[in-house]
Amino acid sequence: MSNVAFKVYERNIKENTNKLRKTGQIPGIIYGEFLDNTISIKISNAELKKMVRENNSGSIIQIDLYGKNMNCVVKEIQGNHRQEPLHIDLQYVKPNEVIKMRIPVKFIGQSNLESRKLLLETFNPFIDFQGDVEQIPESIEVNVANLKFEDKILVEDIDFPKEVTIVTDPKTLLAVVNS
Repeated sequence: MSNVAFKVYERNIKENTNKLRKTGQIPGIIYGEFLDNTISIKISNAELKKMVRENNSGSIIQIDLYGKNMNCVVKEIQGNHRQEPLHIDLQYVKPNEVIKMRIPVKFIGQSNLESRKLLLETFNPFIDFQGDVEQIPESIEVNVANLKFEDKILVEDIDFPKEVTIVTDPKTLLAVVNS
């Protein structure tokens, strides 16, 4: 979890979202089981880019809303065809809360495959987990350096913390080594 709190501001739902974007603000929401109401927010485009650059999709991120820090996870960032952010959805989480999260799989050792004229073809770069928010990893690393031609990586081949449950089908194909 990052120690940096990213600054957001409450947004009037009647504010024109296109005008917000033209002034460098991105609209969004914070929701969660332990919030009385969904909170409409806005965050500067620069702050959002910094947040995305410094965290994984499974990271717990501190959000500063008028001096009150809230732990959240990024559930979705909607973008346009140029990959510019249009809207952000954040889920407020309490310590030890059980949630479902989509965690990125990072394949390491691909340069070793390439030196042998092999290529890793990725089919699914994410695994869905359910468990205590503090126990779900921010990402999963899979070392592919010693794989051979036509080796497959399935979800069931991945080591993961015992405290969490994999929601993704264990037979889901993550990647294949090709030439």
